[in-house]
Amino acid sequence: MKRLSLLVLLFVTAISAANAQTEEYITLGINGGVLHNINGYRKDTNYYGHTFKNGIPGYNVAIDLGIRTSARTRFRLEIEHEEFHYKALWDTAKMTYKIKSKIYETRAKIWNMGVNLRFDYLLSSSEKWKIFVSPGLLWEFNIARESKNVKVPYVNPLEHHIREKSYYNYDEIAYENPNHILGGNVQLLCKYKIAKHIAITLTPEYYIYFRGIVKTNYGKPYQRLTLNGGLEFNF
Repeated sequence: MKRLSLLVLLFVTAISAANAQTEEYITLGINGGVLHNINGYRKDTNYYGHTFKNGIPGYNVAIDLGIRTSARTRFRLEIEHEEFHYKALWDTAKMTYKIKSKIYETRAKIWNMGVNLRFDYLLSSSEKWKIFVSPGLLWEFNIARESKNVKVPYVNPLEHHIREKSYYNYDEIAYENPNHILGGNVQLLCKYKIAKHIAITLTPEYYIYFRGIVKTNYGKPYQRLTLNGGLEFNF
């Protein structure tokens, strides 16, 4: 009898352990933060003599749906939105009408959407904390662009004087970027449980794309750094 009881106990323990290892659940995450592009604009001077620089820091927001596949692994599908900026500087001395040399600029805003497939692997866990490493593949595509001149001189050939007005509208700055681009990324996902089904997240991430964002940037890969915070719900 004791032997049978021991066998039953071992069987129940084995079943419980197997269920714990294969348990699956669904997660829903929302997050947002800042981004910084590296080689995210044309690195050399273009035909018009414009030079390019990073603009103000960009931002991104995202929502993801995850499915746990084992005690340590899950897959997530993420939809993200990015806005980033850069600018072209140009010298008015190179314009058709000879005016006092001064540097002006054109600013560009780029809005992209991305579809990101992530694989999460649990590195460490405790009652409150979980830390994952998350490599992923990303398809990013453009949804809108905008360029705006700043302090651009207007030359009136009849009056021969300068007024601060948008005159030389360099639209091509916003079209230096491709309509879509593929890349890979790796994320460190840190979760802190604040309620039974809710955790706050902190996610630093590195992206590298499979081509330069501008074709002339040969040998200078397009990269991105992001730092996001958010919430994750599990069911």
